[in-house]
Amino acid sequence: MTRSNPQVVALTGGVGSGKSTFARAFAALGVPSLDADLVARKIHQDPAHPAMAAVAAAFPKALGSDARLARGSLRSFFARDPAANAELKRLLRAWVLQDATRWTSTQSTPYVVWESALIGDQAIPASRVLVIDASPQVRMARLALRNPDWTPSEVASIFDMQPSRAAYLSGADDVALNDGTPDGVARLVEDLHRKYTALWSKP
Repeated sequence: MTRSNPQVVALTGGVGSGKSTFARAFAALGVPSLDADLVARKIHQDPAHPAMAAVAAAFPKALGSDARLARGSLRSFFARDPAANAELKRLLRAWVLQDATRWTSTQSTPYVVWESALIGDQAIPASRVLVIDASPQVRMARLALRNPDWTPSEVASIFDMQPSRAAYLSGADDVALNDGTPDGVARLVEDLHRKYTALWSKP
């Protein structure tokens, strides 16, 4: 009998919503979690990766002398140019999906978590989409706190280049509000884990 691949829970939400906090809570329950945004970073920081030829042709000024995407370019150049940002996502998307799918095929749990801020506007295939939601004020405060060297303009640019809160919520199968405490996150994830396990565990 061949083993079927795990189901995929796409964990997404705007910057500062707390996606990583939720992903860690799922991991604490034994659910494998992959940060798709880190997969994308690994690609654009590898000059030998096949995707980088297309990135270099499209955005030569965004690359450093080492042929990697220049440090700070995501929050400076790409955050200020929506068309360039969308094109960069397009160039990386298939490669990120390929790596994520390969990783998923090596897991043996009923489901896995793919964490990414890009799921909402990239139509990433998943069994369920879990949106982590928080008020814009809370999200912006979190973003500024973890990036003290960023200017208010840079914080606003990152915020503005993402899908709207309404767009994230419109694509959700499940929504978790994260304006509260770590204990609240743990309880929410435990409830979701029971739900997903019941959905996808074999009889």
